[in-house]
Amino acid sequence: MNPIRIELPTPFDVGPVNVYLFTEPEPALVDTGVDSDDSWAALQAGLAAHGLAVADLQRVVITHAHVDHLGAAARLTAHGDAQIYIADLGYEWLVAPKRKWAQRIAFYRDYFLAPCGLSPQAQQMVLAYMTYAAESSRPVDPERITTFTVGEQLAMGGLDWEVLHMPGHASHQTCFYQPATRQFISADMLLHKAPTPIVEEPPDGETRRPSLPLLLDSFTVLEELDIAIAYPGHGPLIHNADELIRQQRQRLQSRKQEALDHIRQGCQTVIELVNTMYAHYPENARIAGLWMVVGYLDLLKAEGVVEEQEIGGVWRYVVKGD
Repeated sequence: MNPIRIELPTPFDVGPVNVYLFTEPEPALVDTGVDSDDSWAALQAGLAAHGLAVADLQRVVITHAHVDHLGAAARLTAHGDAQIYIADLGYEWLVAPKRKWAQRIAFYRDYFLAPCGLSPQAQQMVLAYMTYAAESSRPVDPERITTFTVGEQLAMGGLDWEVLHMPGHASHQTCFYQPATRQFISADMLLHKAPTPIVEEPPDGETRRPSLPLLLDSFTVLEELDIAIAYPGHGPLIHNADELIRQQRQRLQSRKQEALDHIRQGCQTVIELVNTMYAHYPENARIAGLWMVVGYLDLLKAEGVVEEQEIGGVWRYVVKGD
């Protein structure tokens, strides 16, 4: 059977999030929405439209550990017997979310935001969101969790789905492909607008892995699949996966070139590029472009076009050879 899209509200700029329901051979849900009363009511209504209640769910599969996709996992286990399935890559975000958030907050506070050139006020705005996410996160009992690994097959809707690792938006993101029916549960890997390459803290002793290059590598994997229909984490179903990927590649390359042009014209810091490339947004909303700009710079550095220099605790970028 095909997954059934249920749209749930979120308090975020991204808007509603999609979860997907399989009613047979056992009720299963992909992702959970945020942990809010509005989202919970919408989920109950969506299940009821197909003759089900939360207590009927037998398994809940998590694509990746962002709050709009796993936020209600603990609430689901409190209201039924469903087992929560997640890739081993994201397991710690279910059992110890506050510790994982503390690690990310410390990285952003101590190593990332200031070198990007953000003002103390802008830094606090970013950290306030993370603190909110940390405080609203609830752990799931390990006994209610089943992990799977990349390369396995996961049974949903009477079919076996291939588990694919799709980093870029999130390093631990998994998506699911069903080759016989050419269906793809894309989470936040394939969206109508290119997903944001979230900057993540590196493991101890390691350097940060650039997210946008990883996203482009994941696009390459997708291009090798025969996808008839994709079920994204946000927005309506996707019937033109190849064309959408082509358009998003072109857009990302164009914006990368735009960033390079601005560097040549004197924009030397991340925040200067953010304020220039997202000048059409209100000033307090431009920070959403931070991760994209860092991604463009990561691409330019990988290509050897620009070099990064740290001056006075702030990263500055210059074009090589200029």
